[in-house]
Amino acid sequence: MGFNDKKQLVPDAFLSGVLVVSCVFGTLLLIGWLLKYSAYGIDFTDESFYLVWISNPFIYDVSVTQFGFIYHPLYCLLNGDIAVLRQANVLITFGLAWALCYVFLSSLAPEFKESRASMCAAAAGFATSSFILLDSRLFTPSYNSLALQALLVSSIGLVLAEKNAHRKSSIGWVLIGVGGWLAFMAKPSTAIALAVGVLIYLLLSRKYSIRMLALAVFSAVALLLASALLIDGSVLRFVERLQLGVEFGKYLAGGHTFNQILRVDDFQLSGIFNLAIFSIFSVLFTALWSMRLSNKSWLFVGLIISFSFFFITSKFTVGQAQLAFDFGGFKSFLIFGVVYAAVAYVFVFGRFKALYTITASQWAIALIFLVMPHFYAFGTNGNYWQAGGSAAIFWLLAGLALLGPLLRERASWSFVLPLALATQAITAVLLQSGFEQPYRQPQPLRFNTAILELGPQKSQLVLSDAYSEYVSSAVAIAQEAGFEPNMPVIDLSGQSPGVLYAFGAENIGQAWTIGGYPGSLILAQAALARTACWKVANAWVLFEPEGPRSIPAELMTGLGADFPGGYGHVGTWQTAEGAGGYAYRRTQKLYKPLKPQQTMSACLMLRAEVAQ
Repeated sequence: MGFNDKKQLVPDAFLSGVLVVSCVFGTLLLIGWLLKYSAYGIDFTDESFYLVWISNPFIYDVSVTQFGFIYHPLYCLLNGDIAVLRQANVLITFGLAWALCYVFLSSLAPEFKESRASMCAAAAGFATSSFILLDSRLFTPSYNSLALQALLVSSIGLVLAEKNAHRKSSIGWVLIGVGGWLAFMAKPSTAIALAVGVLIYLLLSRKYSIRMLALAVFSAVALLLASALLIDGSVLRFVERLQLGVEFGKYLAGGHTFNQILRVDDFQLSGIFNLAIFSIFSVLFTALWSMRLSNKSWLFVGLIISFSFFFITSKFTVGQAQLAFDFGGFKSFLIFGVVYAAVAYVFVFGRFKALYTITASQWAIALIFLVMPHFYAFGTNGNYWQAGGSAAIFWLLAGLALLGPLLRERASWSFVLPLALATQAITAVLLQSGFEQPYRQPQPLRFNTAILELGPQKSQLVLSDAYSEYVSSAVAIAQEAGFEPNMPVIDLSGQSPGVLYAFGAENIGQAWTIGGYPGSLILAQAALARTACWKVANAWVLFEPEGPRSIPAELMTGLGADFPGGYGHVGTWQTAEGAGGYAYRRTQKLYKPLKPQQTMSACLMLRAEVAQ
């Protein structure tokens, strides 16, 4: 059957309606599932660092990422409720993804104005792939979520932007600028990659316009200048913040230098994983082929396959399946099963004649979507393919970009619904694996039963019994010793920003005094050297003797403190198994300053000597 054959290929209204309803319910089930589990669990390292940074970012004057300042108003608006903050992050991410999918699908067949229900349902189904970002069970807003949200905003702008100036086009160019600003606030490295990608896209799509590009640049620069003034009161001080952030990153020796991030990574997929991708492709392509036929029996086959994907989504989201598949670090590559099915469908049924009708703009957007996950990952010290998988929604959209000719031929969105249902099922499988093996937590989230009020805002979270006991013991000991909210603390454990957040403490020097890296001590010294001596002198100390990430106690000597001689030991507790990613329990101790005046004098004297 050729591309120009105008035979009615659309499944009947009943089958189409079933697919639409299934897709809508699949989306709602996934969202509800994530909103429920937003109150479950916590990671005491990375995720707690995000909370500390968001809760009070203005006390730190050195940072490369500014995500804390972007999310701080949201934190205040939600009264610091961790569960609600996570829920807001889920909804913001999905809302942006849905908007992108909607405008993108509309752009593939702009002349087709009917059957918007099918398109909206499909767009929502595809948008659930943005939840792959959350499959490590870190729902709290972070530089990662902000980077993805920035790329979503920029991509909406790229789809809407045109060479000519009109309302929709102008909005698109402004959104490109807004997305670029957000990307810079999340990860400057991502912003740089995005800027290069946008310029290439504009040239390839023939949308390049100096006047309209100036609008995007103006939007980004204006927002960046406003941010600099709001954050530091001065552009020069903001620049100094960034420069010192880069310098401090070099101290840590964590693999974030320019030479280290400018690289090409590879990936390896197991035979079983390749078989899983091929199975998704084969089954999904069969469904698409079946629904192309006018034969009722074959249409029913396509419906059964499509409904099977919905069945998988529903089984996981309502808690009737607790399987955890170990697909390895590149598990997000499962989405390529959908991508391959879409591309194969175009080549088999549209043939090369269909490809000729794809516009330069559509080819260009497919190309930039294909590399967008690398923009997202650029700058990380991990494998770019693995990290970029969190932005797998763009790989999906790159494959869908070729469907334009067939959308126009069929005059219906119904045939893309099996692709959306498969996307939902894959997302559910990946999320379930994350829930069963949550990041640096001891057990599947469904086993958590202990309700604990955590942090200064008393956020209610459902934790494991061991985690609840760990936090409760630490907080009780601190409070009995006279610790009060907003008191400064120096964390020598190297891995406990979550404990300090539970205290309501002020983490001085860094939001997370991170240990375990070659330059952890040097970084801690540099950060605390910029902290007022009176804060250093009055700071309590959290110490983890012989901990795997402990900061050497010599840090205190360099600050003018006599540790532990000048401090009173007020309590000891055991960490929980799994805390910080370690299966064994460790001992942590809390110390209270006994000679703050003496410490402050020594601190001032040492800094005077350094200044001379």
